Amino acid sequence: MIFLKQEVLMKLINFLEFEPLKDIMEKMKIDKDEEIEIERIEKIKIARIWKELSSLSGLDIDINETDSSEKGYIKYKEFDKLVAYIRDQKYNKDGTFFLRKFHIAYNCQILSDARKEGNASRFKIVQNKSPEFLINILSNDAQKIIKSNVKAKLDVCKYCLSTINYKNYSRVGKNEREKIWENFSFEEFLGTEFDKNEELIKSYNLDDIENDKIRLYPENWNEISHNYRNSKKWVCEECGKDCSKNKSELEVHHIDHDPSNSEFYNLKALCRTCHSKIHPHME
Repeated sequence: MIFLKQEVLMKLINFLEFEPLKDIMEKMKIDKDEEIEIERIEKIKIARIWKELSSLSGLDIDINETDSSEKGYIKYKEFDKLVAYIRDQKYNKDGTFFLRKFHIAYNCQILSDARKEGNASRFKIVQNKSPEFLINILSNDAQKIIKSNVKAKLDVCKYCLSTINYKNYSRVGKNEREKIWENFSFEEFLGTEFDKNEELIKSYNLDDIENDKIRLYPENWNEISHNYRNSKKWVCEECGKDCSKNKSELEVHHIDHDPSNSEFYNLKALCRTCHSKIHPHME
């Protein structure tokens, strides 16, 4: 066993009290905390997107923001095999009415034309196992909603089936293509994709995605935090505890609970004990 002389041990202790080293260690802690918070915020965003995607009404999004997956499906963020459809459907000028089809292929001719012509915002994207969609029926001049939130069964776009060669659609005869089109099933098309997404969101273990604020710390938060605590001489503003010898014990609280509002008037230097009383989950 190696025994350290007392003077060597004292030097080691003094080294750990070395201010530049303590500052570096403190900044590393803040970086890690911020990294964890940013990761949590991203999970909340994804969970909120999924909540809308998996509903009958779907997610309002310009399809220009979507991507093509490796197999040519519509993809947005983590979610693949999405379905695009037109929510607001209107009567034709001659008074006739027919339902527009839904789309499953990113490079479908209809979707490609919509992007080129600036009509991409007409579409909503969804992913659920129901064959029904929520649509609004408009007058032929699109100025009046005749019926809103009508449940309707839409047909799959044949261009889409051909584009991704769904079930060998583009290589079989006309009669076989009609059968593939008529018998299109969401459950069969999605396979395990929907259930996989459900499991992904569950794995996040988020309690309340609706009321959880999605706001980020400013990019220079480390500097702001350090400067603010330094301006308070590393003393807790609540209980008066001196944290100058252990700076990591002093944290910065946002008075309005909004991390993006990091002006000094909205900050308060609190020791961990006092801070945890405001945020019990930090204990």
